[in-house]
Amino acid sequence: MNKKFLLARWQDDQLSEVNRRLAAISGKHNLHQKDRSFPVSPYGQTEAGLEDYRGVTLIESIQYLTLQGIDFSYSRFEDAASLNTSTLTHCCLDGVKLDNRFVTHTFSHCSFREAKLNRARISKEFHDCDFTGCNFSKAIANDASFTRCRFDGANFRGALFLYCRFEECSFEGALFQDGSIAGSRFAGEAHLLPEWGNTILDHVKFQE
Repeated sequence: MNKKFLLARWQDDQLSEVNRRLAAISGKHNLHQKDRSFPVSPYGQTEAGLEDYRGVTLIESIQYLTLQGIDFSYSRFEDAASLNTSTLTHCCLDGVKLDNRFVTHTFSHCSFREAKLNRARISKEFHDCDFTGCNFSKAIANDASFTRCRFDGANFRGALFLYCRFEECSFEGALFQDGSIAGSRFAGEAHLLPEWGNTILDHVKFQE
């Protein structure tokens, strides 16, 4: 199923119900709820066994939630919605539209291939995540940690990744230009690092 089909399959009443149920569990004010699991998708599961939310449009934030095994490929976060202060494990966010949004807290074994994270505010921890082809242009990350993540072919034009930690990450074909990684630390094999161009490298540390 292609992106156009996945976006078009969601009916207005389905989107309203998904966002209504999400609002009932998301956010700090709902921490007292006994069941804060993500709503079951009307489309069941994907062939990979993930909850099928591909192409959904969310206008409510995913906030203070712990999610596992959900496919948000090509989903769109609109209005004030963001992916904020949550923990995601084994989730797919390929092609997701999260530009100018918060993408924060803890992500493990998640895929963001071709995701739109331009102008996003990124923080906390990312473990074994795939950002291949991701758009990070003008994104801002401060004191974030990336472990065994793949940034191959990613666009970092104008991005500010300040005082971040990158361990065993690959950047093959990644584009860095007019941005800064000042104060950041890189640990791993040197051949996995990109060409920095005119990127600001003040106080950056590289370790084999």
